Amino acid sequence: MQKIVLGLFLGLILTCNAAISGPYLFWGHDKVFNLQPEALVDAKEQTLTQLFKDAKAIQIFVRNTTSRLEGGNYPKFENLVKTNAWTYLPQRSLSVEPFNYNANIEVINLSGHSEDDDAELLSSYNDALTIYGHGEVLGILASREEDAHFLAKREARAENEEDASRTTTAQPPSAEETEQSFVYVAEGNKAVLYLNSPPVLRLSNESIKLLEHNKHITFDDQHAKGYGRLSITFMHNNDKCTLRFKFTLSRGTWQMSNVEVDYKGVLVLPARGDEYTLPSAPLGFSYRCSASNLIFGSRESAESLQLTDFQVQPWLNGKKSFGEVYDCVGFTSTPILSGLLVVSFLIAILTLGISAMLSIHTPNRFESSRNKQSIMMLLVLITFVNVNPLAFLTLAIEFFLIHLLFILISLYIYVLWYY
Repeated sequence: MQKIVLGLFLGLILTCNAAISGPYLFWGHDKVFNLQPEALVDAKEQTLTQLFKDAKAIQIFVRNTTSRLEGGNYPKFENLVKTNAWTYLPQRSLSVEPFNYNANIEVINLSGHSEDDDAELLSSYNDALTIYGHGEVLGILASREEDAHFLAKREARAENEEDASRTTTAQPPSAEETEQSFVYVAEGNKAVLYLNSPPVLRLSNESIKLLEHNKHITFDDQHAKGYGRLSITFMHNNDKCTLRFKFTLSRGTWQMSNVEVDYKGVLVLPARGDEYTLPSAPLGFSYRCSASNLIFGSRESAESLQLTDFQVQPWLNGKKSFGEVYDCVGFTSTPILSGLLVVSFLIAILTLGISAMLSIHTPNRFESSRNKQSIMMLLVLITFVNVNPLAFLTLAIEFFLIHLLFILISLYIYVLWYY
């Protein structure tokens, strides 16, 4: 009887394994971030294996439709993913399957109706979190193998046209299917821009989604002059629209500063933000931001270009994968700054106190009973004795800092209480 049950269990695993295909959406486990630098190539076998082993449980949701997963139709699932670590793998199959490395795997087939699937994704994943704990459950959204549509892999294409023709299937994908990954790799793997959705160009009289692009993408490398340009040509209603993203280079750090839009005229749109919010990273590193959109264009004009959930790296120098990631997640917050300010004042008070104690000297002469001075003479000596002004200044500063520290602690408690 045990052998029969074991055989049925293995058969179920093999059946699920064969029926799951990409593209994939991973979320929930902290080590999902390790898959992000592999955005140009399939995730490495070792990285996936370690991820499957580290997760206490894995939930695989299988979609029965090939339609695009729109956040507006799945609001609960969109909020669930945004509050966790997540990444997107566009390949059709994984180098390793999770069934061989984790025993706590649950496969859930979704019905195909957006409202029902949205509720099922949230409730099933929350039930698993209740059992295994937050950050311990790996969620995977996949598709059925027989329904999976072709998606171009995020590869830097270094092969020639002959190699490309050999990899083409009998039924070549349409233009819309090949653009679902929105990966723009310059010739020679010199630069790369990855988006989760197409760029949106807003003009004074229309809004354009730039879906189809020419495969001839170039990067004008002017490293010696401190800049570079990534040029991508799109087609919209038989009209060409060329985007030239300019990167500046200074002291070993690159920054995406503006974009030149050539569509029925030339527009130069600067990137909104300052030196702390604009995409920038040291050479050899990429920049990724999924928390906010990057908008090119001034706030006064109607023309703008919007990039959503992007990752970019210029001067890739022939590599087939992104470098280590710089992201837009802020490190500091109001409580952290308040704590650092309070600690700095405490250290200043301690330093002044120690310096005041070190300035104290023992007396070098003592009065004897034979030469006692009168009370009047003693008062005169006390009045005209030389006083060290540094000691009085130190004492005054110390009292001021103690008073200021009391005010800061009161404000800190007020902020925590009301906000």
